[in-house]
Amino acid sequence: MIIFDGYRSAEVKEASLRAEVAAARLAGKSPKVAAILFSDDPGSQLYTQLKQRAAQRVGIEYEIYTFSMRDPVQIVLEQLQRLNLNDSVTGIIIQKPWRSRWEEVVGDLRAITFADWWTQLTSQIAEAKDVDGLHPRTLAAVEQGTWQQEGRVLPATVRAVLEILQVANAFSPGAKIAVIGRSDILGKPLFYELRNRGIQVELLGKQQLSDRMQSGQMLLDFDVVISATGSKHLVTLDMVKTGVTLVDVGEPQPDINPEGMEQKASFMTPVPGGVGPMTVVSLLENSLELMNYSS
Repeated sequence: MIIFDGYRSAEVKEASLRAEVAAARLAGKSPKVAAILFSDDPGSQLYTQLKQRAAQRVGIEYEIYTFSMRDPVQIVLEQLQRLNLNDSVTGIIIQKPWRSRWEEVVGDLRAITFADWWTQLTSQIAEAKDVDGLHPRTLAAVEQGTWQQEGRVLPATVRAVLEILQVANAFSPGAKIAVIGRSDILGKPLFYELRNRGIQVELLGKQQLSDRMQSGQMLLDFDVVISATGSKHLVTLDMVKTGVTLVDVGEPQPDINPEGMEQKASFMTPVPGGVGPMTVVSLLENSLELMNYSS
């Protein structure tokens, strides 16, 4: 079984990015990402720090604007508007907190769902600066297969998973792929992009996976399984076929139980050290692409 080394792959890509950023600066272009961070979520703090450090390594400015999830939405929206109008900012990202953490912190403070709160924020990102593909219209463009023509970028995690699938040679003719988890950041846009490329792919939510488990079908008909649910060890050895490619997007703990997987899997990404480092570097690649689109 091949264990994908995301740290090493990200290092190689960072070296290339450093050269691209240096060349852009010589041409008078300076990529600069602004990040909105909600400090009540420890995971968001960690991921934002990792992204900032990686940006600094390749020469991209990465500014962080910190808020509490308890802050009125209008305060965050006003900051977003300032960033939208700031010509020196070429990319904007909102670090998405965990829904459970948001509900814990906010409680009954607002008569609004997490999904509505999140959409309020992401829909105000200037589309030309949507460096992580968070704007609802970006998701719509990915669904329609028009994101490139419209000068948009894929969500960084989607880009990372696609690159890992290329390394794993997972796009062989007739290969069937399962995407578990229906988030707007990974599950849905990854499904749309794979489908638009003519690949056999199914998007599985909780109910679809439950139905498969009850029928005994499990995930045995898939050549590739990508899981991004945040449910520890959701996917186990008995659920997958021999020769399967496994891409684990679980955080902070793995969706896929690695115990015994060497008996069946041909390729697997670890947690940590798999998709995570590749997502960080993919975000930086997105920032250069957006800057080039607008120039």
